[in-house]
Amino acid sequence: MDTMEIRVNTVSLSIIVFLLSGFMAENGAKRIKGYRQMRERNIRSYVSHSLPNLLNEGHHETVFITQNSSSVVAQMGGTARLPCIVRKSNNGVVSWIRKNGSPPTILTVGLGTYIADDRFLVEQARHLQNWGLVIKHVQMSDSGTYECQVSLHPTSSIFIDLKVIEAVAEISGAPDLHIRAGSELRIVCRLRHSTEPPAYVFWYHDHRMINHDPGVQVSVDHTKSTLKIDDVDPSFSGNYTCYPSNTNPAYVNVHVLNATEEEYPAAMMHNGTCNIYLLNAIFCLLASMLILCS
Repeated sequence: MDTMEIRVNTVSLSIIVFLLSGFMAENGAKRIKGYRQMRERNIRSYVSHSLPNLLNEGHHETVFITQNSSSVVAQMGGTARLPCIVRKSNNGVVSWIRKNGSPPTILTVGLGTYIADDRFLVEQARHLQNWGLVIKHVQMSDSGTYECQVSLHPTSSIFIDLKVIEAVAEISGAPDLHIRAGSELRIVCRLRHSTEPPAYVFWYHDHRMINHDPGVQVSVDHTKSTLKIDDVDPSFSGNYTCYPSNTNPAYVNVHVLNATEEEYPAAMMHNGTCNIYLLNAIFCLLASMLILCS
């Protein structure tokens, strides 16, 4: 191999090495740039999401006494009370906002109701710093998430979930209750899924209220109402309805039986059938005798 050929190969090899070095340097720079961009995105994501949440959690503890993400259960037709107790060192305006909707609905600002629904109001106790939201005559549509917000800098909020359930009344022994005449009639009406005692429980006998009738005793507590009537007779038979103020009613059919009706109904039916057969036989015998005589 001559000197010229060696020089050409050396130059070619140098060019190839130079090109490969430039390609590797360019790829390395791109990789470093990609790593830097990915790291910057992660930092921005942490700053915009995780860091505010951590700061807000700490801010919640300095503003509110009520725990964030609390739950309240209320029965349909009753009264719901959503707590929001703030610390005395905070002087911001307290507002309630309903989050189930787009956009969210402002319910109250300070002590004033912001919407045209007088079921919503603020029950404020200054010595406790409680700015609780009260919802009267609760409806199923009232269930959802509510925000208690304090207008500080930055604004701070907690969220309360309201669950609405339907209470029902149940009568033991329904739908039919049989008792002996002269005994005590006692009907127990239990309130299921009730979150508050009823304001009243009306008892009806065949569509007539009997709470204040002579001899009728009605007792009411948080979970049940009891109706008592001493020394009943067949006139007390009929439909009895338990009607709580905030619960679906329940009813039972009462049958008051005399001693003879209760103890000998089968014998009475048997004797009646036998008497019919006997009368028919006598009638047939008389008819036959008349025919023979004629």
